[in-house]
Amino acid sequence: MLAKIAKRWILFFVILAAFVGVFFLAGKFLNKKNTNEPEVLNSPILTAVLSPSPEISTPLPSKEDMVRTFCELIDGGRISDAVLMMDLKDDAGMQSWAVSLNNFSSFKSVNIKESKIDKTRNSFEVDIDVSLKKNLTDLPIPNYGWVEGINKRWINLKEVETGKYKIAWIATSP
Repeated sequence: MLAKIAKRWILFFVILAAFVGVFFLAGKFLNKKNTNEPEVLNSPILTAVLSPSPEISTPLPSKEDMVRTFCELIDGGRISDAVLMMDLKDDAGMQSWAVSLNNFSSFKSVNIKESKIDKTRNSFEVDIDVSLKKNLTDLPIPNYGWVEGINKRWINLKEVETGKYKIAWIATSP
């Protein structure tokens, strides 16, 4: 009889310990920040573009740095971050650009220079070395005129606030 009572108490404490352990571990994991998520808003470029605060603690990037970072984000597969750097009016435009920019397996800026034609100094002539994803290379007009290798594009910036710029458009000519 005594052994039966002891077994019940032991079982009770084992179950109690299991519950305490589960709640303890759940609390640890639920309060832990996911370290796999990119720190998008800690990027100086994106902070300068997206910051709602009038006091920006980081220096504003140069216009050329904006273009370079835009290309690097696409090349790194961070399409949503690249799209956030664009001056787009609605979600449909953002989604359209995201789909289009996701068609590249490589998107490297080779040369960036300020366009001599544009007097506003907001246009950049950019040579971009592009590789299309393999399933897209056989289309009649792959990626709206993008081809494998070097593509010359003009990336134009628009001032959205004093000293803050976004990508206004990407063109095949000035």
